[in-house]
Amino acid sequence: MADRSKEVKGSRPPPTKRPSTSALSVFFVMGIVIVGAFIASGSSVPVDPNGPGGPPTLEPYYNPADYPVQHIVTPTGGYATGKQNLQLQTFNVDNCGENYVMLFVIDTSGSMTYENKIGNEKNALNYFTNNMGGLSAIGIDTFGGEQKAVDTQIPLNYYKDVKTQVKQVISDLTPHGGTPTRDAMQLAYTQIQQSISDDDYPGYTYNVVLMTDGVPETLPPRTCEAQTPDPNTAPLERCFTEGEDPTIPSNIGDEIRALGANVYAINVYSPSWTSDKFMYPYLTAMLGKLVSEPTNTHLYTSVNGSDLSNILQSIDQSICEDELNGTAPSGD
Repeated sequence: MADRSKEVKGSRPPPTKRPSTSALSVFFVMGIVIVGAFIASGSSVPVDPNGPGGPPTLEPYYNPADYPVQHIVTPTGGYATGKQNLQLQTFNVDNCGENYVMLFVIDTSGSMTYENKIGNEKNALNYFTNNMGGLSAIGIDTFGGEQKAVDTQIPLNYYKDVKTQVKQVISDLTPHGGTPTRDAMQLAYTQIQQSISDDDYPGYTYNVVLMTDGVPETLPPRTCEAQTPDPNTAPLERCFTEGEDPTIPSNIGDEIRALGANVYAINVYSPSWTSDKFMYPYLTAMLGKLVSEPTNTHLYTSVNGSDLSNILQSIDQSICEDELNGTAPSGD
């Protein structure tokens, strides 16, 4: 039997006789966490975080389909710090695709049938939208027809809510008639203005992408800024119709940019088509007045639409670089 005669009254028992404080601490912390979770969820019963009763502060709950594929984006011209090692840099991850509005204004005039331009356009739009995040906003307008047909195919909306409709609209794009470019850009201005006024997408960057293969053109009577014979339209000549020029008497591109939106344009050019070649400088000059600065990142030429997918990627990259450089207009 141990001799306890030398123990001092009131002294602590040896370690083997004391309770384990570490175990008590673990249980105590666990209890606090559980109680805190109940309080945060607003219920005494645990909830499924992915279910309808999930965390009220995280609605909608994270869905990877809502976000675009991320890439590292560096400022235009590189970093000014002189540091060459990326590990020494603070770099941005491209998340601009989750907070931008893309309004596509698509030429569906009859000339889009030539050289499979409409097919290339569909492929490019499918490729681009397949890589969009669900929280991006998208709209699609088309212009082309005998009676100045301009239509809103997809009103501005979150992509996740209109994916099915977008695919169907792209599939159904059909070339027909003339090229009422001014009417189309006026419609785009009205949509952007209304959306910004209603604060539909706070903090989003607004972008208009005009895709066209020809000069503004309508049936007679008309006044032509330039004209040339064309066997595809005979007996009518191709006519750059003054009344459908979106830059005169007022430049609608200026008006859209004044709202805080970017304007991009793609000239889908067919060099093998004689009248297209004749009209090319006129169309390029007009589009140059419409787009945002710098022109080299906002105005593109695509031969028969063969590289439209790459051009749309370049536009996406340009939007991201502008945000990183702090030059992108705000949609506020």
